[in-house]
Amino acid sequence: MKYYDAKKDTVKKVSLIDDLSANMSYNMAAKERPWSDLSMNLRLKLTKNYTFNMNAQFATYAYTFDKNGNVVTSNRTEWSYGRFGRFQGYGSSFNYTFNNDTWKKWFGPKEDEKGKDKKKGDGEDDDAEGTDGEDGTATKKVEKAQADSDGYQVFKMPWSLSLSYSFNIREDRTKPINRHSMRYPYTYTHNINANGNVKISNNWSLSFNSGYDFQAKEITQTSCTISRDLHCFNLSASLSPFGRWKYYNVTIRANASILQDLKYEQRSQTQSNIQWY
Repeated sequence: MKYYDAKKDTVKKVSLIDDLSANMSYNMAAKERPWSDLSMNLRLKLTKNYTFNMNAQFATYAYTFDKNGNVVTSNRTEWSYGRFGRFQGYGSSFNYTFNNDTWKKWFGPKEDEKGKDKKKGDGEDDDAEGTDGEDGTATKKVEKAQADSDGYQVFKMPWSLSLSYSFNIREDRTKPINRHSMRYPYTYTHNINANGNVKISNNWSLSFNSGYDFQAKEITQTSCTISRDLHCFNLSASLSPFGRWKYYNVTIRANASILQDLKYEQRSQTQSNIQWY
């Protein structure tokens, strides 16, 4: 979709539907139930930081009872009964990402267009300085440190925080089936998750992942990882203090792809059986 931005006097293009698809296949070599289930997917990117995902599954073949009275999948399709595919489940998620740019846009000082153009022009002049040496080899560009209005160097700490909420519907086969409609009752689950990362310095970074399951009324698997760039090696330490599995992991490995087996690793012996003191 295109719209006109009156402030900047430009036409912008916005992608509303990133993915809209339906998948179904036919296996010509199968003697029974050659049709696959129908799956449908939809992904909307409403803004740069906001994404909505949705998927649904529909079974092709109907349920029936065997000679022992157990529920099984028959060779007869739902279409032969004059029905659409059997609804098996639905899943959706909402995602939003916060970062430095989002924070500056919401709470930072407003900058006029002249100031932006001036900074852009200064940046172009800096980039144009010394790209080739005397011998024709490319030299590394030296980026000038930015300073604030008081003359101090601007402190930068890149960070991002992603929040997501998911809602799912699935068949609950632990409960008895409805003999009239030949449908299982549905169960609902929904949870919220958060993950983020902070680059403390050029060599240190910190990341975490956690969430809450509203159905189970408990915190989901939580982990925290800190890593250090050692030039040729990388040091990382992970800890999961609570959740279904509790563990720790310390790893030192080479950065080169051909030396991935060159590493030292120390981890908890049994991730689900750690006693904390």
